[in-house]
Amino acid sequence: MKNLTRLFRTLLFGTMLVSIPLSAACAPTVIDWSEEVKLHDGKIIVIKRHDEIGASGLPLSHRGSRKYWQFCYAPMNIHWKSKPGYFPEVFDLVDGKAYVRVTIDNCELCMLHGYPETSALYFVWEGRAWKKISHKDFPTGLRVNMLNGTHYDDDGSRDVRGLVTIAQKEQLDGEIYWLMRKKPEIIGLNDRVTYQGPNRPPIYARDACKECKSVHGQTDSTPEVFLPDSRTDCK
Repeated sequence: MKNLTRLFRTLLFGTMLVSIPLSAACAPTVIDWSEEVKLHDGKIIVIKRHDEIGASGLPLSHRGSRKYWQFCYAPMNIHWKSKPGYFPEVFDLVDGKAYVRVTIDNCELCMLHGYPETSALYFVWEGRAWKKISHKDFPTGLRVNMLNGTHYDDDGSRDVRGLVTIAQKEQLDGEIYWLMRKKPEIIGLNDRVTYQGPNRPPIYARDACKECKSVHGQTDSTPEVFLPDSRTDCK
């Protein structure tokens, strides 16, 4: 009887181990939704977004890392598809032109892009493609308005779906919206104070690339921000 009990426990434990990656593999890796975006003048537009997340294959993880950032704005047939390190935190329309701001958050990207002064990259939509511009040519006062918290490492039950409103975005990205209400000068993700020790001046994330100049390293990555996008419309 003891041998049978031991065998049963062994089989049960083995079944549990097998079931973990199988259940993880069932989590969706593609997320589609529409999103309200509040522009600098108070106008609200709707963009379509698409996420693809890698299947992790790890026993205790449902999904892997993000493969890219992607969105489109149908009225102007604007498309964005960037590598996972380039989150389009700001999308706004000024005088008929579309602009995007991307925060740089690691030394590798700082090095690849020549240690930009504001630790961010700026783009304007020209015709059928995005053109990189200086921060001096980027309109002032444009604030974070793109959803970052799109999903969790779970079975997909908390993934965003349907139309995500401004109010819902403020809940999903609660910290940054709370900071922007508390400190109106915060316009981008790297305008937050990242550390402030006793009797020491604050360190801002926007100074990251300046700090990275003292860090020497090598990388096989390229400064290319965008990935090929075969879409011709916003369907």
